[in-house]
Amino acid sequence: MSDQQNEARETAATGRRDFLRAITLFGAGTVAGQVAFSREVAAQSPESPQTAAGVAAPQASATPVTHYGPRSASGAVAEVYQKARAALYPTCRVCPECDGVACAGEYPGGIGGIGSGRSFQNNFTDLQQVTLAMRPLNDVGPLDKKPDTSTVLFGQRLSLPAMAAPVGGVAGTFKAKISDVDYFEAIIGGCADAGTLGSIGDSSLDPKDVLQARFDVIGRHGGRAIAGIKPRPQKNFVEMIRMAEAQNAAMITIDIDSAARYGRGASPATEMSTKTVAELRELIRATKIPFLIKGIMTPEDAVLAAEAGAAGIVVSNHGGRVLDYTPGTAKVLPAIAKKVGGKMIILVDGCVHYGTDVLKYLALGANGVLVGRHLVRAAFGGGRKGVQLFMETMRKELEAAMVMVGAANIRAVNRSILA
Repeated sequence: MSDQQNEARETAATGRRDFLRAITLFGAGTVAGQVAFSREVAAQSPESPQTAAGVAAPQASATPVTHYGPRSASGAVAEVYQKARAALYPTCRVCPECDGVACAGEYPGGIGGIGSGRSFQNNFTDLQQVTLAMRPLNDVGPLDKKPDTSTVLFGQRLSLPAMAAPVGGVAGTFKAKISDVDYFEAIIGGCADAGTLGSIGDSSLDPKDVLQARFDVIGRHGGRAIAGIKPRPQKNFVEMIRMAEAQNAAMITIDIDSAARYGRGASPATEMSTKTVAELRELIRATKIPFLIKGIMTPEDAVLAAEAGAAGIVVSNHGGRVLDYTPGTAKVLPAIAKKVGGKMIILVDGCVHYGTDVLKYLALGANGVLVGRHLVRAAFGGGRKGVQLFMETMRKELEAAMVMVGAANIRAVNRSILA
């Protein structure tokens, strides 16, 4: 089948999905200044604006004929989505809603959920089923009393409780359309510009010089990033901790949920595996950087993470890419928060796209969220400026939603705002 036929089939499928699914607003609150900003996005996009012959390609219009991402997106926001589609297709289709349906089973060659794709889809559907209680009779809305979306985590002041999720192997997954270093420059730089934290991710198959180059990006941005490290053997993991410390990373996560799927076939010195509480305790004691255990999906494991001395946990099923038929993170979060909330920081990931998603996860018991696939699109579609735009758009959406539920600040967000 030709590329044109593939495109036509995808467009038709998207139309059918659109008819069955409500599209949520992406670009609320960002119209002002988007015309000028779109020029910056075009200039800084990692996708070259030239054709193979070296002739400048026409820039995307504010209302492209073929529209990817949410139908309501316009201006610079829409342009980022269109450029992301051009750069990421067919690995990512940039669907109207990132629900895991079109890419189900596209693992490891794509970014879909493993097997049936249900774990990824459950992340989406379980979050959609969380509803907000609209209470506009409040005094939060006046301009001199706008909601405060900022928070502080481990001494890091953030403009909103949302950060970049550690993602590794970008160049390989997306056929080297952007180098890993350029990707992490966009992620960390764009998040820093938006007042929050970026991240890096690793792979046990990466040579040491490649890994070092990623950690160097953290240093160039003053340590404003999370160092995501997969569950390597103890000695090798400590070596990675030292690399994070040298760049003054804000946090370290151990990607324990990737133990069974990623890095198989690596050398015995780097091959990943699960960890015992004793092994985790040894790693946690090896550094003063806040250490979070990522991949917690039950209250029982949350308690074990606390016993190991972790500063926090990340409730995550690895984007639905490591075990089929898990529940979504929104479904398991309340029980986990009930067990360890207040005793450690709780972060969560899973289909975080809009400011309302952030608000819902906070109401369910999280202290903050991590954004994965959507920041990949932002980085490929607009580089550093695209990442900044995404995070600032999300912050404005969060602010607007807080007005409508009557939450003056992040501390005021709890289960009482849920319908």
